[in-house]
Amino acid sequence: MDALFVTMDAGGNLPPALGIAGEIVRRGGTARFLGHEPQRAAIEAAGFRFAPVQLGRGYESAAPRGTVSALRDLTATFADRGIGADALRVAGSGPTDVVVVDCLLLGAIRTLVDAGVPTVSLVHTLWSFFQKETRGPVGAIMRTRGVRMRRVLESPALSLVTVRGEFEPGVPLPPGVHHTGVVWQGVPRAAKPPAGRPRVLVSLSTTRFPGQEKALQSILDGLAGLDVETVVTTGPAIDPAVLRAPGATVHRYLDHGAVMPEASLVIGHGGHSTTSRALAYGLPVLVMPMHPLMDQPAIGQAVARLGVGRTLRKSAKPAAIRAAAADLLAGGPHRAAAAALGTAIRERDGAAVAADLIESAAARPPGRGASPGQPGQPAAT
Repeated sequence: MDALFVTMDAGGNLPPALGIAGEIVRRGGTARFLGHEPQRAAIEAAGFRFAPVQLGRGYESAAPRGTVSALRDLTATFADRGIGADALRVAGSGPTDVVVVDCLLLGAIRTLVDAGVPTVSLVHTLWSFFQKETRGPVGAIMRTRGVRMRRVLESPALSLVTVRGEFEPGVPLPPGVHHTGVVWQGVPRAAKPPAGRPRVLVSLSTTRFPGQEKALQSILDGLAGLDVETVVTTGPAIDPAVLRAPGATVHRYLDHGAVMPEASLVIGHGGHSTTSRALAYGLPVLVMPMHPLMDQPAIGQAVARLGVGRTLRKSAKPAAIRAAAADLLAGGPHRAAAAALGTAIRERDGAAVAADLIESAAARPPGRGASPGQPGQPAAT
């Protein structure tokens, strides 16, 4: 199978795509990527060919934006059909059995489906979050941009939701929408903290959100009152030099897989990628959502409902963060629940489930006259 992955620079949306692409290659297929230029290094480091967006909008998630400008730029990128035109161009340049598109790129999905190209949507967070957003402010903005979110989201024959079903119990899934479970990042194992001071990993979003720097400083101030080893990753969104971090180790970038096997707690923003990776190691999670309109609050609610962690507002004071961290570092039912969920996640890589489903979808006769490797032309807008 030859697959083209179409993605955008949005942080935690990329690891599931890389994991599934790796599984396709492991099975003897090929995978290549179309995305925004800031993604090039991570994609090429994973061993995949990368083509940058040319006809579509450029986007850099770490660029400073206010709340309004962030929403404006994001929704414009979501609706952009130029990325779909790029996808048709790249797919037509070589063998392509299927195009796997990030679910955020609604304009690209619409373009590819209209062209009759075998299209799979990659949903890297809760399906229920998108159901809610179709009726919320993002859905309203998208309608002004000519995109009906629900109609587009349900248009591909196959949508892969890379979360576990218990994160959104009782949510009805339309035909063709499947929970794959967590796509591993590396090969997770049960965390085994060494004796001595517990290690706490702190990582907020690689996307820049208003108030994120202040929230990170509050976390550092709160943990400074505990006898813990604090490891922080800031990503491109925050300059480590602006932080006061006595006793903490701060990295611009550090693979979390190098820290989680010996960690005792992860404090994050509620992105599904970081949260699910922590839970794959059986680690409790303290979630502090950075943006109310993203999926982060819903992920935090799922973490609390499953008993594997807690959630606080990003405006929480250091004393409240310290108390929550101390509670989660202590023994209790949350640790047993996180360990049990970690065991379940490690039973099977969601990438294998996803690849099985993609192979089945790619084997079906293509619709609307297009054939694999010969995508049609985009429909008129």
